[in-house]
Amino acid sequence: MSLVRLCLLLAISLGLQAQDKAVRPAPPAPRTALKAQVAPGATLRFDFPELTVDRKGALAACHLKLPSGYDAAKKYPLVVWLGGGEGGNQPSGAFLPAGDFILVGLPYPKGANKPKQANMVGDYVQVWAYHRFMLEEIAKVIPHIDKSRSVIAGFSNGAHAIDGMLRLRDRPGLTDHFNVFLFADGGGTGYTSLGALPDLNGRFAYVCWGSEKGSNKHDTRHLPAALRAAGATVVGSEMTGVGHAFAASEYPKIAEWLAKVALASPAKK
Repeated sequence: MSLVRLCLLLAISLGLQAQDKAVRPAPPAPRTALKAQVAPGATLRFDFPELTVDRKGALAACHLKLPSGYDAAKKYPLVVWLGGGEGGNQPSGAFLPAGDFILVGLPYPKGANKPKQANMVGDYVQVWAYHRFMLEEIAKVIPHIDKSRSVIAGFSNGAHAIDGMLRLRDRPGLTDHFNVFLFADGGGTGYTSLGALPDLNGRFAYVCWGSEKGSNKHDTRHLPAALRAAGATVVGSEMTGVGHAFAASEYPKIAEWLAKVALASPAKK
């Protein structure tokens, strides 16, 4: 083998090694190290290598954002966001009023779909086990969460998941972690509303749906009555001129309702 060819092969080998290192994902960060990162305004990433991958095939993880005025001695509501479609793990608080909240986005586990319709969530036992583990691990790092004022919100598949998880008989259940439930153009379907709702006395729900073709209006518009029958204080709102979306025009309405009603009234203990 000539010296030139040997040098060429060596260069290619080194290039491939460098490329492999560039695309190789970072190893999961131990959650025990996150306590040292807790600070006002900090964003924490929780990795869960012991759980199945998410619906996108990525490592199970969630991102949590602390308020800018965070004080470890005080209690704060946790606001969980469940995205539509394949979901995600980024928080969202666009619909919240002014105030201090801990924000987090939770993903869905891969494979927990509706039978024969892979684009829909459906195995709510599996979804809740996934989310419950994450919530319990978050509480080990952020112990002062005000569950009596905490909110879980979701759009489309996220709202489907909230409806489905609410009806499970697992304990602790969704109502042991949250007092306010927000459904955006989802829930109320024949495959989410399986089983009876739990006692929702002293709890709050906001349900909105689009008025136009493509929305989940046919199913979601019936959800407020079911939640109200279970004891919740409920708002049902049709988003005029909206299809299947969580319209930004609805955010200020929800923020006002949260500030004046759901987060202002004495919370259920």
